[in-house]
Amino acid sequence: MSKTAFKALFILLIFSCLIVDIFAQDVNDTSKISMAQKALDRGKDFITRSNRDTVLVEKAEEKFLPYEGMIIRNITVENLGFEFSIYGRQKPIVQKVGRIANKLHTNTREKTIRQHLFIKPNQRLNPYKIGDNERFLRDQAFILESRIVATQVPDTDSVDLVVISRDIFSIGGSVGGSLPVAPLFKIYDANVDGRAQGFEFDILYDMDRKPKTGVAFAYTKSSVMGSLADFAVNYTQLNSGISLGEEKEYSMGISLERPLVSPYSKLAGGAGWSQNWSKNVDSKPDSVFLDYKYNVSNLWIGYNFGSEKALQDRSRKFVALRAFDGYFLSYPDQEEIGLERKYRNSRGVLAEFTLYEQDFFKTQYVYGFGLTEDIPFGCNLSATLGYTKTLGFARPYADVNLNYKGAPGNGSFYDVTLNAASYFRNGRTEDVAIQTGGTFYTQAYSIGKYKIRSNASAFYTQLFDGVTNEWLTIRGNTIPGLRVEEVDATQRMSLSFESSLFTPWSLIGFRIAPFSSFYWAKLKCSTCEDKYRNFTGISLGLRTRNENLIFGTLEIKGTYIPNDDEGQPKFAVSFRKNLRFRRSDVYVNQPSLINYN
Repeated sequence: MSKTAFKALFILLIFSCLIVDIFAQDVNDTSKISMAQKALDRGKDFITRSNRDTVLVEKAEEKFLPYEGMIIRNITVENLGFEFSIYGRQKPIVQKVGRIANKLHTNTREKTIRQHLFIKPNQRLNPYKIGDNERFLRDQAFILESRIVATQVPDTDSVDLVVISRDIFSIGGSVGGSLPVAPLFKIYDANVDGRAQGFEFDILYDMDRKPKTGVAFAYTKSSVMGSLADFAVNYTQLNSGISLGEEKEYSMGISLERPLVSPYSKLAGGAGWSQNWSKNVDSKPDSVFLDYKYNVSNLWIGYNFGSEKALQDRSRKFVALRAFDGYFLSYPDQEEIGLERKYRNSRGVLAEFTLYEQDFFKTQYVYGFGLTEDIPFGCNLSATLGYTKTLGFARPYADVNLNYKGAPGNGSFYDVTLNAASYFRNGRTEDVAIQTGGTFYTQAYSIGKYKIRSNASAFYTQLFDGVTNEWLTIRGNTIPGLRVEEVDATQRMSLSFESSLFTPWSLIGFRIAPFSSFYWAKLKCSTCEDKYRNFTGISLGLRTRNENLIFGTLEIKGTYIPNDDEGQPKFAVSFRKNLRFRRSDVYVNQPSLINYN
């Protein structure tokens, strides 16, 4: 045989071996891909609302219960592009927008998703913990939807998990401020390079301001190096930081926060620092301008007892310790103003013991337009003891807080709370506050392709033995567009009712839901000429959402107030964005003083 023929035969043999090897790999991979593809298809079906009139009502752990105790073999991550819609097939123009968005957007990287997982291979499958992780992913600002799908490996006691997520287009911008004389421009990206990094830059141009231009920027990173801790740093010249005083403030700050993401986690805590200083950007006379500067620091840590309990037992004990300090480096020169509480040092140490048991169910049409919304239910009882110093008064502090969240199982849910707090000095109670109330959400009723959900709230607050606490007020969170702060009120009652209609209407991908609201509030002031003052408000508004955009649910609302704080009729327009019924820290929070305003 000639050398040429031998070389040809040798090359053919090597090539044949490679083909066989590749084919063998493909056969093996086809089996794995087949399982993963089936899981992906199931996940897509769970997410989409196409041709489905029923409203999702499902416990977070429900789909994972058949696999309880099995060994997690592999965890695969799949990220869906904007061509996939939770509403099924979209209009051609919406599809085209989705394709353009895909080209501009960097999908969340697989490594980034894995940094937000607290379930690992070779662990036994805990249905409740997987439900917690699925919710934690949905709670991230750059993720629209997330599902975890479990598939049993044939003839074994193992399962493979597929984590399926659908991004939000993370790049955004807005124009606000007072147009056209003082426009405020914002640009931001909540998921730079798909790495869960957020960056925002704001610039204000105001002819009446000195200097005319003001800027602000912020940087955030969620789950730093897979720690589940969120980092943030910011600087602002726009009075958009922690602001305790009445003047326009510059500030800079830094924080690191790790929430308790699951009852099976052990630690939670955080640290933060901010420096603020007033700036005379409105060119006020020196005799009027309040010149001050202060630092705010905060440190807390908590330990979760019982994280190794049996899977079905979600009851836990949580102990936390917090130290905080608001220290003024300089006070306003105006003596009468400088003595106000907001301009004096405030510091303290708080310890809190919490008993809690909480789970979640998944539903839709609360603030979202068909996407999954996670609703907590369960009980939380906490007791706080501490020592604070404010306005020169060094006093022990104590409070007790009971919160119960109920879910009957038909898609309705409610939240009831009772909170009582007091300071102690010279054997007496001081600055006692009692607050109670609750909110009830009906189930989402289907009328053809429309969905209706309503909610009603009632709250009562009472102050006793006042020394340093501020009086009760009415602000936008009680009646939109109304501020009543000049009344020495010691009692406040409030009611509200709202009904929303989720429609199938869509304009360039923006879903639409009109709503109406009614508000009533009452203040009691024993030293006022009118002992009781009543206020009402009637609102009509519109909520809209585009699933591809980071703005979340947008709301524009007009409120008619028959009598404001001066007894005059008033009409107020308000705008809010990123409305969500999502909170990653609902199990426990850092120890805090009672907040009744």
